[in-house]
Amino acid sequence: MNRLIALMLTAALALCAAGCTGGELTPPTGAFTVADMGIAVDGKVYSIRSDSAPLIAALGDDYEYSYSVSCVYDGDDKLYDYAGISVSTVPVDGKDIIEMITIDGAGYATLRGVGIGAALEDIVAAYGEDYFDDGYITYTYDNDPADYNAERIQFELDAQGVVTRIFIYSPSY
Repeated sequence: MNRLIALMLTAALALCAAGCTGGELTPPTGAFTVADMGIAVDGKVYSIRSDSAPLIAALGDDYEYSYSVSCVYDGDDKLYDYAGISVSTVPVDGKDIIEMITIDGAGYATLRGVGIGAALEDIVAAYGEDYFDDGYITYTYDNDPADYNAERIQFELDAQGVVTRIFIYSPSY
């Protein structure tokens, strides 16, 4: 049992090391997993629930900034709004942790390459048929529409079935 726990911790740390510190991009495949919960900028991966500072640095200084007192944490929730992408953070243990990435313009895509302008067929080709439609095309780990605490990627489609916005989201604990 201790060996299994050690193996699981090692795998989790390896994943965090790749995602949390701007690791090299290796697109995920297969079923939707924690490996999907991020974006790549200049070939480096930045994951949800990691320190936002490396991602903000990679995106640059051309953003609009806003904040509000956090309802859940001690400190301020922050929003960095760039052309085509927004990063929402929450304060955890002295760091601003990425809670949501919203893609709404060209130049950014999910780790599987789905971006603005894609069709439902493109989403299904990248992520598979295991999604639900709750007003968005939504992928979660358990594919349970009633599990509002599940991390998720959501694709907003217009009336023609074209992606207009993508949310990569991890609800606050």
